[in-house]
Amino acid sequence: MLAGLGAAVYFSRDEDNVAVDSLLAEDLSRAVALAERDTDGRVALTRLARFEWDEVLVVERGTPADAISRRLGYEWTGDVPSQTGELLIFLRDDRIARFADYRGLGRFEGFATPIDALPRARAVLHVRDLVISPVAAASSLLGAGALA
Repeated sequence: MLAGLGAAVYFSRDEDNVAVDSLLAEDLSRAVALAERDTDGRVALTRLARFEWDEVLVVERGTPADAISRRLGYEWTGDVPSQTGELLIFLRDDRIARFADYRGLGRFEGFATPIDALPRARAVLHVRDLVISPVAAASSLLGAGALA
């Protein structure tokens, strides 16, 4: 019986699927939750994603796989957990290096939807009252408020 189960799993697997990096997802979610207390509201993705990448895609929760595929230019085969938040897909030379899902209570604002791209040099998130935004957007919003 165990051999039959093993054979079923082996022959039905899809080697092209990319699995979520659960450790990165947990680190990201924790960093966002603690950002205001620990890092003045900033989450530098380069500190969390310590592997080779040059761009991160921020994908709105619930974005269909075909929209992600169109943005990538090839089929998206990410194995996304159900009930997930936004996806962060880290690219190296336009290929998927890793991806993580946000698992916290915050909400993403100020990003182009359904998919935004941040180059590594600007991959810093701003967190205030669990609203997560790109640093550039947060700075302009703060500046606009200061002018009013």
